[in-house]
Amino acid sequence: MMKGFVSSGLSLIESQKLIISPFSLREGTLMNEALALFLNEGHSRIAIVNDEGYMQGVLEAADILDSFAKGVYDPDASVDSLIRQTEWLLFEENGLLFNLGHVISKQWPAAYVIRQDGQFRGELKLQDNLNIMLDLLKDLDYYINQIIQLVHNAVVAIDANGRIIFYNPSAEKTLSFHAEEVLGKPIKDFFPESLTYQALVSGREHRGVRLTYGELNTNADFLPIILGEKVLGAVAVFKDITELEAVTHRLSSNEKLMATLEAVVENSYEGMVVIDDQETVILMNQFFLDVMGLEAKEVIGKKIQAISQNSNLPQILKSGKAQFAETWHINDRDFIIMSVPIEREGKVVGALAKTLFKNMEIAKTFAKKVMRLEENLAYYKEEFGKLHSSKFAFDDIIGESQAMKKAKALAKRASQTTSTILILGESGTGKEVFSHAIHKSSSRSKGPYIKVNCAALPENLLESELFGYEEGAFTGARKGGKPGKFELADKGTIFLDEIGDMSIVMQAKLLRVLQERELERLGGTEPIKVDVRIIAATNRDLRRMVMEHEFRLDLYYRLNVLSIELPPLRERKEDIGLISNSLIEKVNKRLGTDIQGYTPESLAHLCSYDWPGNIRELENILERAIVICDEPLIQPKHLALPGFVDSLSFKEEHTLEYTLQEAEREIIQKTLISVQGNKVHAARILGIHRSVLYKKLAKYNIK
Repeated sequence: MMKGFVSSGLSLIESQKLIISPFSLREGTLMNEALALFLNEGHSRIAIVNDEGYMQGVLEAADILDSFAKGVYDPDASVDSLIRQTEWLLFEENGLLFNLGHVISKQWPAAYVIRQDGQFRGELKLQDNLNIMLDLLKDLDYYINQIIQLVHNAVVAIDANGRIIFYNPSAEKTLSFHAEEVLGKPIKDFFPESLTYQALVSGREHRGVRLTYGELNTNADFLPIILGEKVLGAVAVFKDITELEAVTHRLSSNEKLMATLEAVVENSYEGMVVIDDQETVILMNQFFLDVMGLEAKEVIGKKIQAISQNSNLPQILKSGKAQFAETWHINDRDFIIMSVPIEREGKVVGALAKTLFKNMEIAKTFAKKVMRLEENLAYYKEEFGKLHSSKFAFDDIIGESQAMKKAKALAKRASQTTSTILILGESGTGKEVFSHAIHKSSSRSKGPYIKVNCAALPENLLESELFGYEEGAFTGARKGGKPGKFELADKGTIFLDEIGDMSIVMQAKLLRVLQERELERLGGTEPIKVDVRIIAATNRDLRRMVMEHEFRLDLYYRLNVLSIELPPLRERKEDIGLISNSLIEKVNKRLGTDIQGYTPESLAHLCSYDWPGNIRELENILERAIVICDEPLIQPKHLALPGFVDSLSFKEEHTLEYTLQEAEREIIQKTLISVQGNKVHAARILGIHRSVLYKKLAKYNIK
């Protein structure tokens, strides 16, 4: 094997070319030209060639300087008189390995490469070509290492000091230690009775040693590595023989298997009959024999039609096609059977008929259960579809302002693609409504629409919600495991709301799903492919978060393929009237009220407010007005706008409790706006626990 490695290494070397410099001077070159080249290029000697490119010798810089010293230097004279012959010559045809070896053995710093016919090829510098050799040795080391890494057998090698220097992936699986744990450490730290170490110390082989590691049975060889009379190390090779021993055990259990098969055939709950390619019965179990009132000797070897005229086994034999749930009438009894051909090497050599149920009553009971299960399945599918389907379309998005028209137009175009979409906007601007509309208008509209609020769950729960978990992944894990939101959204859309509140750790795991389109459940080992369209939304400035290292740049680029920015309500006040009409109609249906609209003065009030909570705040204000309004139209006095409350109106409501609640509501709302909707940050500023903040948000219907 080592000869093969050496041959591979030499072939790598011989595939390289000499690094040579073709620089030279022609015969007849003037002294001043040669001197300028020596000074500018820093050479100590230069090859001289004739007009045909054949080498004539070398010109030494020292010879020109010597002519200066002797006072015979003539700048216009030819250099030909100073040409020297040199023994530093190599023939190109000898190849890289021979030539480098020659230069090294002669201790030349450089040499001149010529062809056999004397034509000059260039100057070879030892240092440059030694770098080639170093690279080739690295390639050879990698080449040999990869071969051993990929072999099926476990391989462990130690050096002369007993330290582990090689440990391939198969060794990790067999010996239950990871490579990073053992490499560079004494083998006896992990295997005190190591036979590999014994082979190193004794210089003797140990072959065919049977060892067991966990559930694996191995046959191992322990061999010293010897060069000349010196022991350089030792290697252990473990061959997994678990499967081989299992096969041997199965073969030795043939008789038990045959007895078991006979018991299966002769069970009292189903009938079985087998015919050969001549339609002759070769097997009929006791169940059928009892039904027919016959003995085995009366049916074995007889034609099946002579025993049962309505048997379909001859047709199965001819067609080679299986039939299921057919009726077979035998001695005034009906059975539901399956009939299948028996094939060997692509040829039908017989046929088998087997009852699916012991009698028709069991069959009827089974059919009823199946029908009930199918009805339940259809019901749950319908309910799941209702629960995870889009609720809004583009027609539900109200607004005639230019900013809203632009956002809707971009969203409609985006819905016709499968690209990831990032929706930006303040809290309450309608990001979720847009995500619903995009899904409903896309080619995935018949698939599920799954929403996940990334800010509402702590990191550990968010991971299990997104990616699911296997049974036993953690304490309290559901039996059988649970699919995550990404799995539920397969062939559909997943809406990741508040993406800016996701932790850096979760961002990395989400990035892998975006890149690979696959995930692993918590506690799982197998990757699960998912086909999901991702729509993310946030009210935070992700670019600023990237600059402050709070959001991954690579994830930002993955999410920001198509970006849709929704304008706040204060920037499209011309839409307030249309939106208010729609919201009044919506609240009327929900509360059973009959408010017909609002007065022009009320609309003016609504348009004069900046709406920090956007449409969500507008809906809350209108709902409160509808509840307390006892007139057909909403008046300004019914609108509890901050800064517009009439101190003379609704005095009966101005209790201390009411005033405190309104103040608390306004403080929470303004705090959320100041932190761009980050509820964790808002709770910290308000000095309350996050769970308390969520309760107050629900109390005041702040979303």
